[in-house]
Amino acid sequence: MFEYIQANITPIVTFLTLCSHIVFAGVIGAMILDIRVRDRVYACVLEYIVPLLFTASLTAVVGSLAYSEIIGFPACDLCWIQRMFMYPQAILAFIAMKKADKGIVPYLLSLSVFGIIVSIYHSLVHWRFISGDILKCTAGEAAPCAKVYVLSYGYITIPFMAFTVFAYLIALSVIYYLAQKRNVVRA
Repeated sequence: MFEYIQANITPIVTFLTLCSHIVFAGVIGAMILDIRVRDRVYACVLEYIVPLLFTASLTAVVGSLAYSEIIGFPACDLCWIQRMFMYPQAILAFIAMKKADKGIVPYLLSLSVFGIIVSIYHSLVHWRFISGDILKCTAGEAAPCAKVYVLSYGYITIPFMAFTVFAYLIALSVIYYLAQKRNVVRA
């Protein structure tokens, strides 16, 4: 059953990841080239920053749990470290969303920065650019950090999916700060 789920879900998830990369690059490019697009994105992010952060982090939480608890890919030490920086974001963003508190953004940004560092390292281990000796994986043979369970389009792995979400969270936070600064300057 799990093989069936993995064989049918992973191609969809990795295709959606690839599409998100294309859309992200397109939006950033459009923001650079067209001030009207930038203003619309700024306005949207200013208004909906916390729900956007919540949705992105919750997607990562659900995805990581689906891979480990439903499909059965054991989470290695590096995966757990990335989860330590992602899981609290969903909880904190949910609470902030309920309280309409945008003051949470700097705290979530700091978690994302630490998380993206680990996901970059883990991705480099998966792509065999580095050996993985800096952060030793203690999970042993049950869940080795260098074991690649998913590889699509030549670069999308599970840690790179985590990188993607951390990058989006960081980008949203940076856009939020730029939009705030621009709003203050305009006022």
